[in-house]
Amino acid sequence: MAGQNILALVDALIQAEKTLGGAPDWQQVGNGDEERLVLPIFVDGVSSNASVEIKAYPNSAILRFRVMLLVGKCIWRIDHTEYEQHVNPIDTFSTVTPPSFTCPHFHSWADNRRYCTSANLPSKLKIARPLETHHRSFDAVFRWFCGEVNIAQPHASMVYLPARTRLM
Repeated sequence: MAGQNILALVDALIQAEKTLGGAPDWQQVGNGDEERLVLPIFVDGVSSNASVEIKAYPNSAILRFRVMLLVGKCIWRIDHTEYEQHVNPIDTFSTVTPPSFTCPHFHSWADNRRYCTSANLPSKLKIARPLETHHRSFDAVFRWFCGEVNIAQPHASMVYLPARTRLM
C-alpha cells in the first residue's frame, strides 16, 4: 500500500467482490479461553493482503465472538458480546444513536473511515452501531457481515464457532 492513498485502497477493497480461502483451523490463544481463526481473502481469485479473523470464546456463558476484516489493521469489526460497554465519540452523538450501549454491535468502515489519513489506517475503530436484534446466531451475524463487506457467502461448513471444551 506504500505510495498510494490508503483511504482509496480500502474503499476499493470494501467495494470489490471477495471470497474466503483456506480451511477452518481454530487455534487456542493465551490461556485457552479464546480461540482464533484467520481466513485469507481473495479478490478476482488472487490472494490479497486482507483477511478475516474471528475470535471465539466457546466456554463463555453467553454467545461471544468478534469478527474482523483486517488489512494489517482492523477496518471493519463486529463485537458480539452483552456486557462490554461501547461509548461513541461525543461528536457523533447526533448522527449515531444511541451514544452508549452494552449490546452486540459493529464498527463499519463507512463510519470510521474519517479516522484514516492518506498514509495510515486508524489505530482504533471508534464509532459503532448496535446490531439488529435478529442477528443473534453466529451464522446469521457472519452472513450479514459477509454481505456488508462484499464477501461471497461461504458454504455452511467453512466458517463455524468451535465447540465448548468445558462444562462450566
